[in-house]
Amino acid sequence: MAVVDVQCPECGSDEVVRYGRQANGEQRYRCDNPHCQRSIFLLRYCHTGRLPEVKRQIVDMALNGSGIRDTARVLGVSPMTVRTTLKKKRRRFIR
Repeated sequence: MAVVDVQCPECGSDEVVRYGRQANGEQRYRCDNPHCQRSIFLLRYCHTGRLPEVKRQIVDMALNGSGIRDTARVLGVSPMTVRTTLKKKRRRFIR
């Protein structure tokens, strides 16, 4: 039997319990630390375009002059993900 040490990505706590499965079969976990902002998380995300780090990289690459298709190819996400992320960020800056 294999044992996997799981820590909360937000607070780093070891107070983590299994919390069911996603529709695609991935195991979900819940942080039981009462002071943690994030309660449910996955160890490995299927859609990398949803990760905050990738969204930040999309915006950084756009500010440095990279095109949509170039950004999508480098980060391994869909061009529609790049366009949607940039549109959402644009709405925040215009207001």
